[in-house]
Amino acid sequence: MLARRSLVITLAVALAACAATPSAAPASAVVLRTWVPSSPEACPAARTEGTLVRQSQSGAGLRDDAGAVWQVIWPTDYTAREEGGRLVVLDGSGTVVAHEGDRVEIGGADVGGETWLGCGGMRVMTL
Repeated sequence: MLARRSLVITLAVALAACAATPSAAPASAVVLRTWVPSSPEACPAARTEGTLVRQSQSGAGLRDDAGAVWQVIWPTDYTAREEGGRLVVLDGSGTVVAHEGDRVEIGGADVGGETWLGCGGMRVMTL
């Protein structure tokens, strides 16, 4: 039983490492750090806003009004890519929802360490 559990854990870790490898993505893709909500009701009701920027830990993040760059842990169906040298974020249907430099609002929750757990959609803020 213990050997089987160890094997399952080892395989899970190996598969997770492979899935997170940036080189596995097409050249124009940007790998986003994602999570899978347990249910639609699991999404906190808070919202935050900032400027969409590249962020090394999560692929795409937000620069707040004080200049701090927050990583965003994106919903699992969100993706990102480069278009003309500019980062774009797409929702689960493949629709571009924001471009690098846009001021955006994202639903979710502050989970500490300048990290935002994103869910509940994203929209571009208009002036």
